[in-house]
Amino acid sequence: MRKLLLIALFFGVSLTLFGQTDEKDSSSIIKLNVIATRQVEPATRITSNPKLIDTIITHKAIEYPLLTMKHETSIKLEPIVAANVKVSADNKLPKLYNGYVKAGISSPLMPLAELYYNNTRSRKYVYGLNIKHLSSFGEIKKYAPAHFDKTVYSAFGGIKELTYSVMGDVHYDNYGVNRYGTLNPKANLDSTAQRYKELGGSVTFMSNRMDSLRLNYSMQVKGYQLSDAKPKEENFNSFYGNESNFASINNFWYRKNNNIFAADINLITNHFTYGSKDKVMNVLDSAKDVSNTLFSIKPSITTYAKANRLKVQVGMDISASLTTSKKVYIFPNVDVKYSMFENVLIPYIGIKGSLKQNNFKALTAQNPFMQSNPTLNNESNYTAFLGIKGILTKRMDFNVSASFAQVANKALFVNDSASIHRNRSQFNVIYDTMQIFTAEASVSYQQNEKLKVDVIGRFFNYQANNNPYAWNLPMYQFIVRGNYVLNNRFSFHLDLHGEGGRKAQLFDSTLTSIKEDGKYVKDLGLIIDGNIGAEYRYTERISAFLQINNLAAQNYFRWYNYPVQALQIMGGVTVRF
Repeated sequence: MRKLLLIALFFGVSLTLFGQTDEKDSSSIIKLNVIATRQVEPATRITSNPKLIDTIITHKAIEYPLLTMKHETSIKLEPIVAANVKVSADNKLPKLYNGYVKAGISSPLMPLAELYYNNTRSRKYVYGLNIKHLSSFGEIKKYAPAHFDKTVYSAFGGIKELTYSVMGDVHYDNYGVNRYGTLNPKANLDSTAQRYKELGGSVTFMSNRMDSLRLNYSMQVKGYQLSDAKPKEENFNSFYGNESNFASINNFWYRKNNNIFAADINLITNHFTYGSKDKVMNVLDSAKDVSNTLFSIKPSITTYAKANRLKVQVGMDISASLTTSKKVYIFPNVDVKYSMFENVLIPYIGIKGSLKQNNFKALTAQNPFMQSNPTLNNESNYTAFLGIKGILTKRMDFNVSASFAQVANKALFVNDSASIHRNRSQFNVIYDTMQIFTAEASVSYQQNEKLKVDVIGRFFNYQANNNPYAWNLPMYQFIVRGNYVLNNRFSFHLDLHGEGGRKAQLFDSTLTSIKEDGKYVKDLGLIIDGNIGAEYRYTERISAFLQINNLAAQNYFRWYNYPVQALQIMGGVTVRF
């Protein structure tokens, strides 16, 4: 230890002296020679090459093994106890029967028979058929035999699924009348008989999507074939009317929030022929071959606002007549309703229009005594209306309205002068443009299902361009109808109908003294027609009925020279099976 201290002291003194030595005075340098042992480490060679060591130190990725662990889950279902609904004898659902038969007889002789058969309650299927027959062999004093008969056969069926439904039907109508409008009680039936036969059907496909965000639609195709047979007279047996009609009716609607976007796309085509072009009988019975096609698009938007108290529908009807004279019509379609005081009062206002096909079927349904070769024109109609409906009491409601219509090609029926000379009273169809003002008021009363009464009054004003009157159309109407049920055994119903102001155009000055605008006019008088009926339910399946028609016993003219039967009393039974 001492040896080491001595050596350190020695080196320290030597360095001190060296640091203070001036190079110019070398005599002051002291040199010491010391013998000591020094160990030098052996040199070793580094065999590796130099390399750059990055400051980022990488680590080996750690890998974890895939664990295949399965967790078992358990579901425990709580049983739901079935609801126990107790239905009293008074509130149970009525039992349904597959069949229904009605049969009756009237004086004057008028047999009635009806048969209905259909399935009972079903969630998926519906089907059935019915047959109805009504005929009359009564006579009207001083006039030709006024017999008629009508038989209708029809069947229907359908399937209803969760998202769609399909329905279809087919029918055959056989309707015979006699043109009895001549003062000839001994007229031969073959000389006045007229018969209409119609075969038709339809198929409808409708979506039932409950999701309001989906487009819903209804698509229907329908058609019919109608022909008539004229009275069996010389040179007329080969001339008859024949009409084929086909229609495609398509409706689409989509609801978004409080708006309903809808569009109707319709196509109706009608083909009417009369007689044969290679057989010309006379000028009055010249052959016809007419086609008429209508195409229409009716877009609309319906909006509900003010907590559904306000309903506004805005749209249009774009219709095209694709006949020889092609023409496009644009009709407005606006309807506004507002509910006040929680539906106590609902005022409404709007304007609408349409293009209608006057075909052979529609005209003969109004007047079966018309001639078999009418001119068929399309009717266009613009109507503005306003009104108010509401509740007077909890059992009584009312409606008051007024409308103004501009109608082009309004069909009117006038007596055919040529047919009168041939002892066959029938009617021609003429067309006129007119303005029609209508005012209507109605009151309804209902006490549950026991008593229902409706009273309706209408007033009409016509301004025709080419005729002094709207022939055979009434200037006013009133209707009273009611139903009353007593002790679930007896039921009574009443229908009272009246109208007046009707005028007929004649061609014989000896029949009327009124002449306006060069035309002979006949006032058809007031119509009062009352019908009353009663039914007694003997059991749930058997009942009897009594019907009395035309209580006032009036032989009023429905059409000029066509009086109706005076008093008719019919009785019969109904059976369910």
